[in-house]
Amino acid sequence: MNFFGDYHTHSRYSDGRQGIENIVHAAFSKGLLEVAITDHGPLAAVIGVKKQESYLDIKEEIYQVQRKYPNIHILLGAEANIRDLDGTLDLDEEIMEELDILIAGLHPYTWPTSIKDGWSIMAGNSLRRLGPRFQKEAVKANTRAIVAALNRYPQIDILSHPGLFFKVHIEEVAWACKIRQVLFEINCAHKYPPISDIIEANRVGVKFIINSDAHFQESVGNLDYGSWIADKLGINRNTIANRRSGGGYKKWSKKAKDCAYS
Repeated sequence: MNFFGDYHTHSRYSDGRQGIENIVHAAFSKGLLEVAITDHGPLAAVIGVKKQESYLDIKEEIYQVQRKYPNIHILLGAEANIRDLDGTLDLDEEIMEELDILIAGLHPYTWPTSIKDGWSIMAGNSLRRLGPRFQKEAVKANTRAIVAALNRYPQIDILSHPGLFFKVHIEEVAWACKIRQVLFEINCAHKYPPISDIIEANRVGVKFIINSDAHFQESVGNLDYGSWIADKLGINRNTIANRRSGGGYKKWSKKAKDCAYS
């Protein structure tokens, strides 16, 4: 399968080991027409940007790099962290308005909005290995947090690596993605979600996106794993948002609708 773009990459502004120009050069070299810089939100320990305003610095750098690479479209994005059971993200609305793409997901060591939420999500996931009861409670909390985020923020375009680090009820999450027109990510770096979850999400009828989640220059645009999974499972290529024939990000269902009314 040929792809239009890679919409999940990380630079040195967060936990990536590559500069923005490195990302763009790698994407262009692989024949992509778009690439998004989507660094982690600020409230995930160690891996996040230093502060929300860092996205404005990234935006300025993108502008400079774009002038050197006119034949590939560079997008400003963020991978925001879900902080609590109400789905609160670690980005303000004002910063979200600056973004072309918003990814959201659960990540370890994210600063919660309250001790209660920190216990339910972060501590709860640490305790899930103690037995079925703890695992059930963790899955319930994780699912609730993700669904709440998708319902709360119409700006969310992509749910990153569903279930990674934080096990969820995949059918419920998939339905939330379908209803809210949020793309269900097949993540090539982590090779996640597992095949059984992708089958379930496909049964529900989600729209997929295949991303690299690249932290190193050599990983940008490495989407072969997702292509292989899609072919293996017989997923309709028309349901994969970033397939080459699908066009750029403005053609995605939610983006197309937004553009029509803008």
